[in-house]
Amino acid sequence: MIWAVVFYRRFRDNPLENSAMNAAERQLLSDIEPPAKHGHAPWGPLVRSPHVWLLCIQYFCLSYGWYFYITWLPTYLREARGLTLGTSALLGGLPLFFGGIGNLAGVALTSLLLQLGLSLRWARKSVCCLGFVGASGFLILSTVMHNPLAAILAISMASFSNDLVMAAAWSSAMDIGGKYAGTVSGAMNMFGNFAGIMAPAIVGYLLKQTGDWNLTFYISAAIYGGGVFCWLAIDPLKPLRVE
Repeated sequence: MIWAVVFYRRFRDNPLENSAMNAAERQLLSDIEPPAKHGHAPWGPLVRSPHVWLLCIQYFCLSYGWYFYITWLPTYLREARGLTLGTSALLGGLPLFFGGIGNLAGVALTSLLLQLGLSLRWARKSVCCLGFVGASGFLILSTVMHNPLAAILAISMASFSNDLVMAAAWSSAMDIGGKYAGTVSGAMNMFGNFAGIMAPAIVGYLLKQTGDWNLTFYISAAIYGGGVFCWLAIDPLKPLRVE
């Protein structure tokens, strides 16, 4: 909230409107045409767009499973896999590391599909469907792994698959949103944060009621499956119609 206040007071679309600028800075910018003002977000078209809704829902599906890696994973490794605190801390970073690689791989794979002749629309849809299917499948695979290291590697591959979707999701938010890409991206990310609020609480509730760690993975895998259906229906290049 402190940052929001500072940002509101300091940031201007046209930097010449910032009273903190000195004369030399103003001189440097005097010959540059100021950017157009953003204007109000078209909430009606945004709310009525099925592609905006699907983009938000797929990001909820994407984030639900991901939040396990930064909340419950160390506890899972200790309680369900019997690892020490030090070992669980070390191995607990693998899914995030694999996720970072997944981000880069998603971009590379999309580029490869384009070079092979696939349209940008279907390249994105294919990579995202592959990511969701992989994330779901690797999570389920981890539940039948008896070796703790094998299980964490399967979970890490689920995280890798999860992040295959990232680049296409954010690129699609820009293409669908156009001038209002910030609003569409913000809405999409908000749905991801809704998942971040719900997932840790639901996992905790399920563990308290059943004590079954595998059940939490099955639910995350099913939600990942919902992301596949979203991407089959999304047109990632269809711009928002604002009349």
